Amino acid sequence: MKKQEHPLFYTWVGMMYRCYKPYHKHYKYYGAKGVIVCSKWHDFWGFVDDVNNHLSNGHLLYKKDYQLDKDINGGKVYSLENCVVTLKTENENASRSKQQKKVLVISDKEEIEFKSLANTCEQLNIKRSTLISCLKRGNRHKATGYIFKYL
Repeated sequence: MKKQEHPLFYTWVGMMYRCYKPYHKHYKYYGAKGVIVCSKWHDFWGFVDDVNNHLSNGHLLYKKDYQLDKDINGGKVYSLENCVVTLKTENENASRSKQQKKVLVISDKEEIEFKSLANTCEQLNIKRSTLISCLKRGNRHKATGYIFKYL
């Protein structure tokens, strides 16, 4: 079987591109932050061997609802020792929560911490673009008088 026809080929390609191809849309979250792939997995068939014979629940990667995750064990290396198989929905939810930035809202009377940009916009009824502009410039929001900072 050609590797391009193997069911795990695009899982492997996606992992490699995220880590090593600066033009990939998610490189900034992976390769640019030092995430790498172990040397054995640079070879597609080495990756398949580990998934099929050594990775706990590796057989689940053949199903569309599952993904390979390196973050649960807290590492920056895609490897047999560090990766687990997880539900796609769990992996996506975990990724989103990690990418959320907390926002500190400062007024003359108090400081309020919000868990995300979306939460800040919703609670204060401020447009996202306006909030981002205030955060970038460090200026006071005219209508509310608030100053915003990332935590």
